[in-house]
Amino acid sequence: ESDDRPVYNAAFSEAFGVRNDANIDGVDLLMPRLGFTWEAREDLSVRGGIGLYSGGNPNVWISNAWSNDGVTNVQVRRFYGGSQTVFGPDPDIEVVTGSNPGYNVPQYLYDLVANTTADDANDEALVLIDPDYEQPSTWKFALGATWETPWWGITADIDYLHTKDNDPAYYVDVSQEIVGFTSAGTPIYDYANFRGANHDWMLTNSSRGGESDLWSLVLTKDFDNGLDVTLGYAYADATDVSPMTSSVAGSNFDNTALLDVNNPEVGTTNYVVPHRFTLRASYGHEFFRDLETRFTVYGVANEGQPANYVMFSDALEGDGFFGRHLLYIPQGACAGCADDPNVVYGSNFDTAGFFAWIARQGLEPGFVPKNHIHAKWSTRFDIRIDQELPTFVEGTRARAFMKMYNFGNFLNDKWGEVWDAEFSSVPVVRGYVDPDGVLHYYSFEDGEINDFREENSLWEIRLGIDISF
Repeated sequence: ESDDRPVYNAAFSEAFGVRNDANIDGVDLLMPRLGFTWEAREDLSVRGGIGLYSGGNPNVWISNAWSNDGVTNVQVRRFYGGSQTVFGPDPDIEVVTGSNPGYNVPQYLYDLVANTTADDANDEALVLIDPDYEQPSTWKFALGATWETPWWGITADIDYLHTKDNDPAYYVDVSQEIVGFTSAGTPIYDYANFRGANHDWMLTNSSRGGESDLWSLVLTKDFDNGLDVTLGYAYADATDVSPMTSSVAGSNFDNTALLDVNNPEVGTTNYVVPHRFTLRASYGHEFFRDLETRFTVYGVANEGQPANYVMFSDALEGDGFFGRHLLYIPQGACAGCADDPNVVYGSNFDTAGFFAWIARQGLEPGFVPKNHIHAKWSTRFDIRIDQELPTFVEGTRARAFMKMYNFGNFLNDKWGEVWDAEFSSVPVVRGYVDPDGVLHYYSFEDGEINDFREENSLWEIRLGIDISF
């Protein structure tokens, strides 16, 4: 239930033919679930289930429609340059107070905001909810087992989880429309009705849905001498339509690598970690009276998250910024291939460097798939020492502890390095699209997705005392 609506913006609704005051009143979702546990044998327990789940989508995506209705929040701007500028004396511009060009608000901008009504409201940078918006949901199917194996007292936990997204949320820019196509077959967008650089974002649902397959295996062994060891491996393969990386509509829209700005395809999600190995070993012994001393080691090795190789956006969408359209690899970039009619190279374009980079990356001709490249592996070990302390109050427990994060880096500054992918996308080519839809490449940057996380790669020691009562 939602009684409140965003303030109605008549100017926007007249321009685009859609009301901006939709809310989520009446949106509902029935989530059936079924789970089971089967004790198949004394040494084998099987579990599983299927169900529909929802929630977890930040409510700020909904609230953006109230924060950016063009009436209560009016955004206007004046770029310096041209005949009207706030950075130089101009008889046509009267500042509000004083005479500090570049610092005082021009009177005409002040008046424009102050006199705004719903009939002549701002129609730029609005956020609205699709009147047909549905609550996103995910089907989940899980199957797992715990097996006390006949080998050396090892217990194995095996789990599989499959998910399928329904009506995933994403943003479209209702101010843009398709105005043509590149010769490679992808759409070219620009602002509708020659409105200029006026983004307006609508929260809506995609008819496509991502999927994921997650496998995990955990082996546990408890020894009689106080040592217990756990080894784990997890594999993940996951796709989505939009990573929805932000709380703000504009950056949610911009931070999606794609070929079609208002109709993105399903592809590998930003958040997937394909392979992860984990180790936990803990040993406890009473060296002093009945006070336990415990040593614990935790280790993890995982492949980095993915990122995108992208090219220019400014000629492929209205007022797009550099670096969000998936990179096109020309046919001529491979040995023995014919020249590609979809690409023209500028006179200063580093063709040799570009082709060498493509060869190093092992990329095939055509558009690079979404999140095709993963960052390098990272390995880290942490240690912890806990020592129980004597107490003199019944029911009270105390212990001293030492935790060391990234023990490997403590031993050698070349160990324990943590790597991840650059956020969202790595720009490689700058260029533009000519009237015939041909891509023109005029600048090449040797893109690298591996991002060294310095702070996460440092070692750290913490000392403390726990008292519980």
